[in-house]
Amino acid sequence: MTPPGAAGGGNRSAEVAAEQLRLLVDRVRDYAIFLLDPDGRVASWNAGAERIKGYRAAEILGEHLSRFYPPEDAGKAEKALAQAARDGVFQGGGWRVRKDGGRFYARVTITALLDEQGQLRGFAKITQDVTAEREAERMLQEREQQLAEAQAIAKLGSFEWDLATDMVTWSAELGRIYGLDHRVSSASLEEFLGRIHPDDRVTAARIMHRAAREGSPFRKEVRIERPDGEPRVVTTWGEVARDDQGKPSRVLGVCQDVTDWRRREAQLREAHAQAELSRRLQRGLLPTLSLRTPTLALRTRYQPGQERALLGADFFDALELPGGTVALLIGDVAGHGPDEAAVGVALRAAWRALVLSDHGPGELLNGLDKVLVRERTSEEVFTTVCCAWVDADRSRVTVALAGHPPPLLIRDGGVEAVPAPAGPALGVYDEGYPWESGVIEAGDCWTLLCYTDGLVEGLHEPGSVERFGIEALRDTMTSLTRSPIGLDGLLDGLLEVVRTANGGDLSDDVAILCLRRDHRTAEVPAPPADGARGAEAAAQTEISTGQRG
Repeated sequence: MTPPGAAGGGNRSAEVAAEQLRLLVDRVRDYAIFLLDPDGRVASWNAGAERIKGYRAAEILGEHLSRFYPPEDAGKAEKALAQAARDGVFQGGGWRVRKDGGRFYARVTITALLDEQGQLRGFAKITQDVTAEREAERMLQEREQQLAEAQAIAKLGSFEWDLATDMVTWSAELGRIYGLDHRVSSASLEEFLGRIHPDDRVTAARIMHRAAREGSPFRKEVRIERPDGEPRVVTTWGEVARDDQGKPSRVLGVCQDVTDWRRREAQLREAHAQAELSRRLQRGLLPTLSLRTPTLALRTRYQPGQERALLGADFFDALELPGGTVALLIGDVAGHGPDEAAVGVALRAAWRALVLSDHGPGELLNGLDKVLVRERTSEEVFTTVCCAWVDADRSRVTVALAGHPPPLLIRDGGVEAVPAPAGPALGVYDEGYPWESGVIEAGDCWTLLCYTDGLVEGLHEPGSVERFGIEALRDTMTSLTRSPIGLDGLLDGLLEVVRTANGGDLSDDVAILCLRRDHRTAEVPAPPADGARGAEAAAQTEISTGQRG
């Protein structure tokens, strides 16, 4: 191609060479190669230019170079031409616009064409569409970034040991795991293994050398020591790459920092052990109870408070004695946790021994007081209990209280608190206390509701500061017993009313022990209506969750 404005002439061989060059340029399709006049207007056009830019020669000849630039790059064409005229060449890249409005990323070279006198005669422009290459490079960089981020998230680094040079190179994430200087990414194998804990180093070195010698994969968990002395636990696994002759040439491996996982596993094991201890203590506090007598129906409920992770220390029990008397116990050790629960278990066991050995109410409470003082871990721990005895003829109930709310007696359509002397909680006095009991003639048909104070210490209504209290409990029981209702329905309805008044789950644990006398055959526990409570034998006990079952 002859520069625009250049004089023709020359010998025949020069003309032939020029014609051959023109034909060559015209047939190039991977590059847009064309000439511009000194003002930057298109003076020639090849097949590659038509393919890349979409214009036929007749459509674009005479148009200015700026025609190919997007609107936001206005003025860049003139700057590129000015630089080429000044420096002889301009090279750069950027977005360009095709005839159909589509965009492509171009790599551009503009060369100034000068005559023999050094006067600018025009420009030669070469454009290559590198959109696909640029996108591939962008995707590669993006994947490398994603890999680096994934390695950081998974705490997973990689390394390569070149067997010929004995040098180990590692990724940035592996350097971070090992606490190494980010400016250093290679070292000899000996230096690399030097970061491993001395007790694990020999084994790790033996595994690596065996892999290199035999070409075998490996996996090992080792301890490492960071430069600041911090220990970490790393799982390393890898395999061997072979050369063209099939000989081991490189050992490729990955290391994952599993320190936090191992720590969480240890914590989980400890939590499982604590949970098992809690379950055993809970069973010791809240056994499944049943009575043989057909005229007494016994039901229990237990609902943990909002701090469900803390083991509660409410407890209950019931015994049917040889003479026919039925003894009842319900209590609450102040506080939550294994120590308090263990105290509750000890008190329940002591109660059984004292009841079975025929101790009266005063002696029994004094005995429990001594057990509490011996078993508690702090002098601040106290316990409230309610003990009751139902005579063999089932018409008389004896009640002894140690700091505990009085049980409610439902009979003849009315609800009343059992009038028993209110003695102090266990563990309050150093030398014990002369606890007394009260006796009430219950009659032929009655229901006795024993409970821990969590049932009445919730809110009277959501948002209030007033407690639910015994009066509201009595009113609720009166309302619930106006129509015939089984014990299960009575207790479930009561808990629902109390939870609703509180605006949700109660803050403290609640234990309930309820006994009903009826001349008819004792109630058989109703199967669950909502699938939340399994039918147990005569006693129904809620344990560990706010659900029944």
